[in-house]
Amino acid sequence: MQNEAYKILLAQFERHLQRINYAKGTVVSAVNSTKDYLIYLEENQTKLIQTNTKDIKDYFDFLETRTNKNSGLGLSMSYLKKIKTDLSLFYEFLNLTQTENYSQPIFPNIRGIKTVPTVLSKEEIQKLFSICDESLLGKRNKALLSIYYGCGLRRQEGTNLNIEDLDLNKGSVFISKSKTHHQRNVPINKSMLVILEDYLFNVREKLIDKSESQTALLVTEKGNRISKESVSYILQKLLTQAKIKTKASPHTIRHSIATHLLQSGMKLENIALFLGHKSLDSTQVYTHLKNENV
Repeated sequence: MQNEAYKILLAQFERHLQRINYAKGTVVSAVNSTKDYLIYLEENQTKLIQTNTKDIKDYFDFLETRTNKNSGLGLSMSYLKKIKTDLSLFYEFLNLTQTENYSQPIFPNIRGIKTVPTVLSKEEIQKLFSICDESLLGKRNKALLSIYYGCGLRRQEGTNLNIEDLDLNKGSVFISKSKTHHQRNVPINKSMLVILEDYLFNVREKLIDKSESQTALLVTEKGNRISKESVSYILQKLLTQAKIKTKASPHTIRHSIATHLLQSGMKLENIALFLGHKSLDSTQVYTHLKNENV
């Protein structure tokens, strides 16, 4: 942000919120949202004093084209509502404290953003499995892919798994801790089950220190519970080795299995249960990819 007047105004806004005892998190959020907005106005050569309802609508239209850095999806409805609240506070501040006459714009209704997620094709998924060699860590990595692709788990759901959560007899994994706080049993297909069985009996025991009590299902080469950061690192390494140029995260793997299941004919309701979604709204996004060649 180059405009010195905007920098001064932003600092005044921050002090104003602190003075009227807004929570620290609210202050940080409001200041950051306002800073992004002022930068947008600056880049579009729009003067703050002249902004109106149309300018606000244009800004939120612009926000709908942005993506979340972690998920690769569009900004969530809750995040857009937060920005709306933050900017409302800013315009209230302007009218309360500034001598200039700022108009109070009407903010748009925030709708859910249906952005098509990035997915890997079935061939790219197969490449990831194929790049895993027969070493201990190669088999561990193949087990990791089986958990995240075969079971469609969220990143932390996979790292939270303990060995007792895997039921080889029933062919399922039990998710006790999830983002939605809903426990669920996730079925594992036969090919993934074979990979996990090989890892459990022939690899994991060699990686952990038998003198210590380690309950984690997925472990590092030192026998510690694998971290969320390690899962992302391993995936990036496999993508590079497989020469896959698509930008992907652990959540991309989850998007991929959901899309592939839909393409294979599984009902949307069953995919929602498989993924642990609270409602079909979150699962509907995959219908946009059903007929794509992925």
